Amino acid sequence: MALLGAAALTKPSEDDFKRFVTAKSTQADSNIIKAGWDQYQADEFVKTCTFNNRILWMSVQQNGQTIYTGAFSHWFNRAEVAKQVKTVKDDVNIAKDKIESIKIETKK
Repeated sequence: MALLGAAALTKPSEDDFKRFVTAKSTQADSNIIKAGWDQYQADEFVKTCTFNNRILWMSVQQNGQTIYTGAFSHWFNRAEVAKQVKTVKDDVNIAKDKIESIKIETKK
């Protein structure tokens, strides 16, 4: 119950997402003109997003696809998470293949 309560209370908001995207897009800016332009682009990006307020998390969609999920005061890029999961699965499959080849060699 405590975990569910914490998730509900720390769920990020639409304003949190706007701040997150703006900070992410302007973090490497070296001058005020570039920062202003990047902030404008971040604002335009946020305008194209649809926000789905769930009880325990927030989903951000663009063109019908969920691109970010917010939970526990953090935003998770779904594409990056999927890429990391694929990498782990590929590594596990490589490890399984190596184990199988070792088993075959030890049986000989």
